[in-house]
Amino acid sequence: MTSQSATPVPTHTSASAPAPVAVDLGDARAPRTACVLAPVMAQWDHGAFLGPVAGALTSGHRVTVYDTLSLLREGDDLAALAGRWAEILRAEQPDLLVGNALGGAVVQQLLGRPWTHRARVVLLSAPTVADGLLDATLERIAAAVTTHGTATALRLLEEVVRGPAGPVPARADHPHLDDDPLRGWRLATGLRLLRRADARRAVEAFPGRLLHVYGTESHLVQHHHLATGPGHARVGIPRAGMRPHADQPEATRRAIAAFLAPPVNEEDT
Repeated sequence: MTSQSATPVPTHTSASAPAPVAVDLGDARAPRTACVLAPVMAQWDHGAFLGPVAGALTSGHRVTVYDTLSLLREGDDLAALAGRWAEILRAEQPDLLVGNALGGAVVQQLLGRPWTHRARVVLLSAPTVADGLLDATLERIAAAVTTHGTATALRLLEEVVRGPAGPVPARADHPHLDDDPLRGWRLATGLRLLRRADARRAVEAFPGRLLHVYGTESHLVQHHHLATGPGHARVGIPRAGMRPHADQPEATRRAIAAFLAPPVNEEDT
């Protein structure tokens, strides 16, 4: 594939500030509120990523799944994006905060804010801290958007997020995304937000209940990228990669359900 010029960046003025994009799941009359922040996506999937484990969340919760990148502005870093989401999520008074990958990194940035302390927190393959290897891997994929196109970058991403039993991505998996500037910008900018992420202080001091779920065979977010404090837990899902909820949905559902069903004893696994 021939090299492409730098991807144009969408701009927002004060009159056209980004608005949150979301989908609601479950019973609108449920007694508790859950807010879910999605991972980086070149194109919003309307919450489909959560489908395999949605039932563990919708039991007793009104669930809103947000496109994390829908509030992204030119020049944002992770802290700026998290600050914008804080304004939205605080108004919801969530009983449960859930984040997958980038969405979970945003959630962890918010845990120093007192209004989050009433919520339980579930994090799916969500790094608390990024190291040099994670940064380098994500940058290689982000840079491919400019040098080889969005379809190639998505194929590289799929190679590192797929589970141990997942199919090897084909060259033509995403041909329609090759020349789409907005989708390429979402992918590259979203991945780069995780560069040098470090929310250890906020996570370790978080006084509420918190669960990390991750795939033990992940090539991206691994056990050492996850911080915990007193009363928090990490659950590694065997035979799962970066998407344990897709690779091993039943095991992931059980881990989440056990965490959400009081009383529960949580052990670091």
